[in-house]
Amino acid sequence: MPTIPEAAVWAIYFVPLATGALCATAFRRTPLMAGRAMIAAMFVAWLLALWTLQTVLGNHGEAIGFEPVTWVSLGDIPIRFGARVDGLTAVMLVVVTSVSLCVHIYSLGYMHGDVRFTWFYVVLSLFTGAMLNVVIADNLFQLLLGWEVMGVCSYLLIGHWWEEQANSNAAIKAFLTTRVGDIPFMFGIFALVLATGTTTSNIHVIGERVAGGEVSGPLIAAAALLLFGGT
Repeated sequence: MPTIPEAAVWAIYFVPLATGALCATAFRRTPLMAGRAMIAAMFVAWLLALWTLQTVLGNHGEAIGFEPVTWVSLGDIPIRFGARVDGLTAVMLVVVTSVSLCVHIYSLGYMHGDVRFTWFYVVLSLFTGAMLNVVIADNLFQLLLGWEVMGVCSYLLIGHWWEEQANSNAAIKAFLTTRVGDIPFMFGIFALVLATGTTTSNIHVIGERVAGGEVSGPLIAAAALLLFGGT
């Protein structure tokens, strides 16, 4: 049975972030080099995502989980950073990396000559990394982290040309809209954690408990509506 090396899955997530950090430092004064480096990084992530999808299909969609790293514990709830790859995850990895690769390539010409060219690519790489984090997250708090970073990056990208009042207003409107949406989204997460007796935030474990009828229907319905309201 084919397997996916853990390093390959984490590389899909970290390659754009690491290259973005490199662009912010070493390539700050060479914008064209920064853009090409980010395109190359996204191409690597895209190839790894295709390999991951092929491997998962070879496993008939069987999920593959990797040992998470614990950051801190909130009472009985460990806050962890982990990855879980199943059929849906693998498909979304390909979708995110494909779209992001196209945006990176298009932006090379569209943003040519912009005074903050490198900064645009740095924020774009962070936005991509946050989306990938949402896709691979094996727990709700890690997903929330990626969600929040995406909101900040949306604000920065929409208001990239902040000198024009219309762009500045649009960025502020987007920021306020996402912050309002965060309220039901976070309460939805808290409701799901509460549904487990505040013992875990692992998405797969919560799903198993819901499927097994261990959680009350009204609480799950409320959590689902809150999450839907946030998105």
